Amino acid sequence: MKFSKFTAERDNQRAEILFMRIAVGGLVLALLANAGASFSVAGSERTILVPPEVHKTFWVSGQKVSSEYLQEMAYWYAGLALNVTPHVAEYQKNLFLRYAAPSEYGRLQAEYGVRTEFIRKNNASTQFSPQSVIPDEAAMKVALTGVLLTWVGDKKASEKQTTYVVGFQYLNGRLHVSEFKETSDQDPFGAGNGTGAAPR
Repeated sequence: MKFSKFTAERDNQRAEILFMRIAVGGLVLALLANAGASFSVAGSERTILVPPEVHKTFWVSGQKVSSEYLQEMAYWYAGLALNVTPHVAEYQKNLFLRYAAPSEYGRLQAEYGVRTEFIRKNNASTQFSPQSVIPDEAAMKVALTGVLLTWVGDKKASEKQTTYVVGFQYLNGRLHVSEFKETSDQDPFGAGNGTGAAPR
């Protein structure tokens, strides 16, 4: 009787040890699988971003930004720069410069200082209506072509078809404006020009 009890307890202990070994082995395999999965996605995190006016959601990954996000942000920045009245010119200039790339801040500030002064002194207003938006995702640039209307006082001074390019830099998880200038239909991204002048 005692021998039977002893063998039964021994078998139970062996079963428990076997179960523990299987459980530990399973945990080790799960940890290895988790580590492998984490390693495989390292550096490829994708963040969902929302532009100031929500039309879509977009992603950035590493140092890349989706083409759709560039287009939406270029449209918004063009609106800040070109849909201007004397009453909002200073505010919109400062808002635009808040997103300027550090390396280009001084140049953009000088360009838009001249433009804002022109708007105020001449009681001028401008309105830009984009008709096409062309992204260059690799260069992080967007060309916008449309009609620019200019009023001086209550008189329409001009109406012209024109193109602007908006350049970006993605730094520390934030999209910065590095370029904003008037170009042309023939060279929408301004590849044949220098830094260009402030849009007029």
